[in-house]
Amino acid sequence: MSGEAGSGLTGSGAEPLEDDDPRRIGPIPLLGRLGAGGMGRVYLGVHEGRYAAVKQVLPSVAGEDKDFLRRFGHELDNLARLPEEATAPLLVGDREARPPWFATAYVPGLTLREAVDLHGPLPAEALWLVLREAATGLAAVHALDMVHRDLKPSNVMLTLDGLTLIDFGVARAADQSQLTRTGMVVGTPAYMSPEQASGKRASSGVVDVFALGSVIAYAASGRPPFGDESGHAVLYRIVHEEPDLQPLRDLDPELADVVASCLDKDHEGRPTAAELVERAAAHGPSAAAPWPRDITERLAERAAFAAREPVPPPSEPDAAVLPPPSEPNAAVPPPPSASAPVVTGGRPEKRERRRRTKVLALVIPVAVTGATLGFTLLPYAMNDADRDGNAAAPPAATGTAAPDPAASATGPSA
Repeated sequence: MSGEAGSGLTGSGAEPLEDDDPRRIGPIPLLGRLGAGGMGRVYLGVHEGRYAAVKQVLPSVAGEDKDFLRRFGHELDNLARLPEEATAPLLVGDREARPPWFATAYVPGLTLREAVDLHGPLPAEALWLVLREAATGLAAVHALDMVHRDLKPSNVMLTLDGLTLIDFGVARAADQSQLTRTGMVVGTPAYMSPEQASGKRASSGVVDVFALGSVIAYAASGRPPFGDESGHAVLYRIVHEEPDLQPLRDLDPELADVVASCLDKDHEGRPTAAELVERAAAHGPSAAAPWPRDITERLAERAAFAAREPVPPPSEPDAAVLPPPSEPNAAVPPPPSASAPVVTGGRPEKRERRRRTKVLALVIPVAVTGATLGFTLLPYAMNDADRDGNAAAPPAATGTAAPDPAASATGPSA
C-alpha cells in the first residue's frame, strides 16, 4: 500500500496512476491503478458518483482478432444478464472501442490469498462460509450456462458482508479466439481440473467445482492440495494422484469429505454447485461474516474508503485520450468507431446491505505460450496467477501443460 499514502487512495487497494496510464477511459475519470499485466489494466474510476473498477484490454491483445472481439461483446451481454443475487453490476462498457473496455462496481475487500497471507489458514466456520457463498455464486452462473474456468484464491474477494467472486468468465472471450486455437490451456495450473490439466475442452461447471475444492483446501492450509510448484509436476498430480487434505481433515472431517467429493478425478462424480450450497446450508448463516479479527479490521478499512463520496480528479484533456501502450511490434488497432455502442447495465437502486455472493465478471483470457502474461498487482488484476500457481502453457504431447511461475494479486512483489 506504499503508493496509497497521501494520494487519496488510502484503504482502496489502488496505486497512483503512472505516467503511461490514461486519465480517462470513455466517460470515466480514473483515480488509480488496481491491477496490470500482460493482458490489460484495471483502474479505479468514478462513474456517476460511485467507484468503479474499469478494465481495459491491451491493444496488442485484442488487436484485430475478430473472434476475440466477438466473444468479448458476448460476455458483456452475459454479464448484463446475471441476476443481482449473483453479480456486481456492469455499469458501462464499449465493445467497439480499440482497445475495448468495461466497468463494474468497485467491491472493497481482500482476496482470499491476501487474507491467508495476513492471518494464516482460516477457521472451519469461515471455510464453510467460503464454500457456501462461492457455491451460491457459481450455481447462479452455471444456471445460465456460463463457466468461470479460473477460480482460485485471488479470485475470491472477502468483504465485511461475506464474499464476492471476481474475474468470472475469464476464458469465455478467448475460448474460440486465436489464443486457444493455437492449443493453449486457459486457467491457473494449481487450481485446474484434470480435464483442463490434460488439455481437454472444459465447458461445464464441474471444472469450477473442482477448483472450489482446491480453493477450500488452500484456505485451510495455506497450500494448494496438489502442491504449488511450477512445471509439469503439479498438473501430473492433479491428473494421477490424490490431493493432500490432511490439514483440512484435522480441522473439520465433514468439510474434508465434501472437498474430497469436489476433487473427484471423474467429473461425473463431483457434486454440482447447487448441491454444495445444500451441503453447506446445514452450517447456517451467522449474524456476521466469521472472519478472524485481523482480516475484519483490514476489510473495515476498505469499506471505509468505499463509503466516502468519490471525488473525480481534475479534467486532463491531453491525457484523456492516451491508451495503454502496446507491446513492441504489436499491431496497431484502428481508431474507435464514432458510432461505437456503449453497453450499460444501468445504475441499480441502493439496497439494504446484506451478505450475499456476487460475481464480478471479467472476460479477459488468461493464457501464455512459454512466458507469463498474467496480471501481477492488486485484487482487481485480471489474472494474478503468479502467486496462485501460474498461467498455463500449451499442453505437451503427454496431455499435460507446462505452467510458468507467476506472481501476487496484492502488490508488485515478485
